[in-house]
Amino acid sequence: MIHAEPLLIGLMLLNGCLSIPFGIFAKRSFAKHGNLTPFLAAWSGVAMHGHALMTFAMAWINKGTLYTPQYWTVLPGLLVLGAGAYIIYLGRKAYGDQSRVYGLKEDTLITHGIYTRSRNPQYFGYGLMFLGAAVASGSILAFVFVAVFALMVHVGITKVEEPHLAQVFGQSYLDYKKIVGRYFTL
Repeated sequence: MIHAEPLLIGLMLLNGCLSIPFGIFAKRSFAKHGNLTPFLAAWSGVAMHGHALMTFAMAWINKGTLYTPQYWTVLPGLLVLGAGAYIIYLGRKAYGDQSRVYGLKEDTLITHGIYTRSRNPQYFGYGLMFLGAAVASGSILAFVFVAVFALMVHVGITKVEEPHLAQVFGQSYLDYKKIVGRYFTL
């Protein structure tokens, strides 16, 4: 019989380890093509959505290991999860063209809509969704998965995406960085 927790932990570790070569290949792809290749875009989507599925599964399987879920934890957790999903929706809506979602098209610096409050609403929204699932479930491992996600995203943004955007959009991006926070600005 396969135990789900060790399997999910192993898959999460593998996903995390695969983010290292992804970052290297993404940086090279940005330098060579100005965007991600379709293969790297697919890799990005599988990694992001895989992490989401594993985090939600872990929240369910490992529920109650930090505290027993109660009405006063489940409701706020679900509200945070819903807010994260809404932020992701707003980010994708601001793109206008869905080929921008995974870096296939990098022809315009998006600074309207939710991008007036966050330079990275997709990542911020996913982080909120994962945090909401962890809060609602009381799963210690779900909280660990949130931290792993936050670390992977932060390193990817600071080491790959931001340098690429500064190179492509120059002073416009640097000016934008001064007024809009990496994750959220009030």
